[in-house]
Amino acid sequence: MDAVAAIRRLGFRRWYERQLVVGHAWLAGCFLAIVLAAAGLELLTLGRGVAEFLFDASLICGAFAFGWLSWRRYAARMRCAESIGEQAVCPACSHYGFRIDSAPGGAPVPARPPAIPARCPKCAHTWSITPPPAADAVRHDADGQNNRY
Repeated sequence: MDAVAAIRRLGFRRWYERQLVVGHAWLAGCFLAIVLAAAGLELLTLGRGVAEFLFDASLICGAFAFGWLSWRRYAARMRCAESIGEQAVCPACSHYGFRIDSAPGGAPVPARPPAIPARCPKCAHTWSITPPPAADAVRHDADGQNNRY
């Protein structure tokens, strides 16, 4: 689900908490995949026949694939939560958290605006939150810097 739609449906604090919980569940899955891959490497031998070797090799490949997938999902959720969470402080009163503001005239804001229109629930100040770029629009250089295509 899109972050803006989820924040609108759940509210910022519940959305943020859910991002952390689900993200760390993916991290636990990554850890289990590493353990499974290590166990598969321990079992890997040609002494019991080719069929057993192929089974153990497929177990290792599947564990590495799941580990990579779960690490990518963990990193993407944490990156999104961090990006929006850093901007969730009201510039006027320093209150943490926001509500998605409606467009002028009470019309709903489109599902994927260029910026999230935030409104402080404490002082009603409005500001814009820049949503994180899509995961496929960012690449990482060797020095760890994020660069857009």
